[in-house]
Amino acid sequence: MSETLRNAVTGKVKSWYGRTRGPLVQMLIKTITKTIPPRSRVRLIRADSRTPSWKKDIGRQFRVGYYSRKDGLDCIWLVNENGVYEQTTNRKFLLKYFDVEYLSPEKNLYGRGKRRLRKILIPSPLERLNSRSSIEAYEGAKEIGQKDNRGTVRSVIDVLLQGQRVLNRAAAAYALNLTHGKAAIPALERSVGNKREHPKVRGQAAESLAHNHRAKSHHILRVNLNDPSKEVRFWCAFSLSQMADEDALVPLKKLAEKDHRIVKGFWSVSKEANWAMREIQKEIRACGRRRQPCLFCSKVRRKRASRMSHA
Repeated sequence: MSETLRNAVTGKVKSWYGRTRGPLVQMLIKTITKTIPPRSRVRLIRADSRTPSWKKDIGRQFRVGYYSRKDGLDCIWLVNENGVYEQTTNRKFLLKYFDVEYLSPEKNLYGRGKRRLRKILIPSPLERLNSRSSIEAYEGAKEIGQKDNRGTVRSVIDVLLQGQRVLNRAAAAYALNLTHGKAAIPALERSVGNKREHPKVRGQAAESLAHNHRAKSHHILRVNLNDPSKEVRFWCAFSLSQMADEDALVPLKKLAEKDHRIVKGFWSVSKEANWAMREIQKEIRACGRRRQPCLFCSKVRRKRASRMSHA
């Protein structure tokens, strides 16, 4: 099963779970074997009004357990991290709400003569960040952001700059958006300006600079409004809008007039540029600021001045 098909079907959400659900569910059902083999790995990626209790479990990984002759092959047991047969579902629900990350070659459907599935080792957030699965990588990024441990920032930066796969580097850029501290800013700036880097990584790095940046970041984002990549132009426009960067109004106006390329999962660069200009102008009117640093930079400068006055 191709990554593109799976992403289009499984209803992943925007920046890390992809685009909204399309009409391809039936196609996915046909591409996967009728009986999903035991020991296959699946991850819950969505919940709705029909499955409200699943919302708190989004992101959890399960294994498909051995089938029961009494329940039949349509009753799929989901085995949790501790090796406990936690809940049941059927094939249609599983393909609608879960991402199939690994299809096992297991042929013994009922587990005759087999041991029950054991407890699995839970990987660390950094191990998840380096996963081959985009969902797993972004779940690791979320976990890193929630813990906000400064001791891991250096390791995340290493993944951003030297990670083996594009999805890992993009997830690392996302994680640095969720963490605090100045150490990540130069690395994000470097990724945005690196023309040899993949546009997904550069775009995510540009987005992550929106609320964690320095004065130099403004210039880097403005320069890259003219980048050949539409994704980079799009996310630079977004970040400059969040910074309320008045100096970006002129280049944004040019994008709004001429750049009608569509960014997959969102809209055109021109629409984003128009929105960005409105946000900047709204902030200027609200705060009465002219030719002054953005709100974030202003706070940084005030903190520095306060420290110097107390010295």
